[in-house]
Amino acid sequence: MASLNLTLRQRKLLHTIQNRKDMITGQELAGLLNASARTIRSDVVMINHELKPYGASIESIRSKGYFFTAEDPDSIRKLNRIETAFFTREDRIRTLALELCIAEEPLSCFDLEDEMFISHTTLENDIRLLRLRYMMNGPRIRIITGHNDISFEQDELKRRQLLSELYMEHWNYDGRGNAVYGMSYLNPDLLDRVIDMIPVHLDRHGIRMDDAAIVELNLACTILYRRICSGHLLPDAEPLSRSDPQADRACEELLNALEEELSFTIPPNERDRIYLLIASGHMMDPDRLSFETVQEEFSPDVIGMADAYIEAIRDVYGLDFSNDEDFYITILQDIRYLMNPVHRPVSQSRPEQVKQHLLTETEFAWLLEDIWMQRTGSRLTEWDLLHIAHCTSGALEYYLHHHPEYKPRTVIFCHQHMSIAWAIKRRVLGAFDNYLNVTALLPVNAKNTFDFSDTDLVLTTVRKQMTDHPGTDVVQISPYVTPADIRSIETYIQEHLILRFYPQMSSLASLLRDAVWLEGCEFSSVFSAIEELSAKLEETGAVGSEYATQLLHRESLCSNAIRSGALFQFSLVPAKSSRLLISVLKHRMNWGSCRIRVILTAAFRPEDRPLLFRIKHGIDRLNRSEDIGSLRTRQELELIIRSFLHD
Repeated sequence: MASLNLTLRQRKLLHTIQNRKDMITGQELAGLLNASARTIRSDVVMINHELKPYGASIESIRSKGYFFTAEDPDSIRKLNRIETAFFTREDRIRTLALELCIAEEPLSCFDLEDEMFISHTTLENDIRLLRLRYMMNGPRIRIITGHNDISFEQDELKRRQLLSELYMEHWNYDGRGNAVYGMSYLNPDLLDRVIDMIPVHLDRHGIRMDDAAIVELNLACTILYRRICSGHLLPDAEPLSRSDPQADRACEELLNALEEELSFTIPPNERDRIYLLIASGHMMDPDRLSFETVQEEFSPDVIGMADAYIEAIRDVYGLDFSNDEDFYITILQDIRYLMNPVHRPVSQSRPEQVKQHLLTETEFAWLLEDIWMQRTGSRLTEWDLLHIAHCTSGALEYYLHHHPEYKPRTVIFCHQHMSIAWAIKRRVLGAFDNYLNVTALLPVNAKNTFDFSDTDLVLTTVRKQMTDHPGTDVVQISPYVTPADIRSIETYIQEHLILRFYPQMSSLASLLRDAVWLEGCEFSSVFSAIEELSAKLEETGAVGSEYATQLLHRESLCSNAIRSGALFQFSLVPAKSSRLLISVLKHRMNWGSCRIRVILTAAFRPEDRPLLFRIKHGIDRLNRSEDIGSLRTRQELELIIRSFLHD
């Protein structure tokens, strides 16, 4: 059967839409594929052209999204080679890592090129990314390359950690399978038996674990069986001191049952590893946790770390979360979890996707990194930081709830009967009562006489220009407040919420006016780009040599590249003067999984740090709305950057 004449991105787009049970918006697709909404629309046209002879197409409904329709969906899957095509570099990296984990001998590079339909140069680039992801970060497993082969070091613990991580990232919560690799290595029947046994023994000893911890325990026990039976045991180690008696009893009972069920023997050091997983995932009793009991329930190290983190948020960004008991208890538990010798705060999203949704909270989480290094001598991982960012996101809502003066003053203009305007208000406040202060309901004809000077946001049911007042934003909605309307309001809140906390924020106008522009830039790698641009910024006198060190550290741990187009990078090292460097690349370059055309490098004086939120959200909105790669001149880029970074 012939194959569809599609690019890898278009194949992934078709695969994604075809396998969705519900509709998916163009914006969601753009985020998943690191492309603009315009590119998604163009790809859909090309896909439909290829699908037409086969009675299939991608359809769309305005304001709802895309869906797939076909007379014979399975034939389209075969045409698209869904099961065998390596759609993206991400797919290839994960597959390569899995094969290296279970390989008994080094893998032939020639065989890998044939298997994945890639060139030798592409494989070399993939191996570089593999080193960055799993050798410099993650399990820090050493990658050994020969003349024409590649292997992982013979470290059994690191191999098991990576196997577990690879399967966890794509665990299918709608079933017992795995979304990417299948269960050929783990064996589905074996995994099912393990999954059925574990809850029985945990429940018997009163142990509750969250879903991610349970999945990791399921995988660890199954991997343990496969590795022991194939002769790959963990090295001997000193017996572990077990401080959690419930976890100890549950561990021994579970492993004894596994030995009997599967007819094999589990050595003591293998048992200690499973104990650590159970103990680290053992959830605390929430009824026992409060401001008054933290000294009894948490160690001084954990309390000191949490207190220092909340203090850092207050000192750097001026937001005091210390009165939020729920947040304090949660961050204590998160830090306690991250301090365990075994923890894995894994998400099923890519890091880029998480950072797209947590633009502000990621910056708060970064404040914990230096504290962590000073107190533990180790570094957090990217997923550790994103775990903290998730936790901190709830603190912002609580803070706003208790500071109503920061809520945008909102007026609803409706062209229909005022009872409908009232219903709109109720629907809007039902979703955003903690975020918006609705001050008036008005007919559209009142816009010419209304004083907008005390209004931050207008929600209107018509397309007319409502106001040209510089301090007032306008969002159009329908009288029915559809899901698309909710997303539009939510986007506005995400972009403007944090800015409400800084009414005296410095203006971006002077930063943009005095920006240093570099055109026709070319860099051999991400890190050379950081080093060269840091040196250029240092030449302006705004920063010292420590700036480059901090920027490199951040990139190696938690990259600033979250969407293709423009990239924004900065450091919180106090600058002598706030300065912006805008670099236009001669050609787009790969930056992680993103394609970057423009790099904005910034330094801030302490009092100007809130500007980073304005730039971050502005650049993200720009990347979602425009195809930066199609712009060629500085004049075009400067105009569009200024339009998205206006005060």
